[in-house]
Amino acid sequence: MSASETALAQLEACLTQVVQLLSSLQTENGELVEKIEKLKTDLEEAKKGNNSKDQRIEQLKDDRLKIRAGVEKIMRKMTALE
Repeated sequence: MSASETALAQLEACLTQVVQLLSSLQTENGELVEKIEKLKTDLEEAKKGNNSKDQRIEQLKDDRLKIRAGVEKIMRKMTALE
């Protein structure tokens, strides 16, 4: 086997390895893209859950203030009756 044939065989072997590595990386990239999309979906769902909880907290704060105002009004009336 001549030097050029040996070099050609080595080049073919290297190219085969590169193609295999590229294929493996493309597969891994596809899996990572799927994971990223799932994480984005999970994040959006978590944000929606947090927004809903934040709205509920605000509603509870408003309710508490209304109840407090009602109790203070009742206390003023009771004080006036004494």
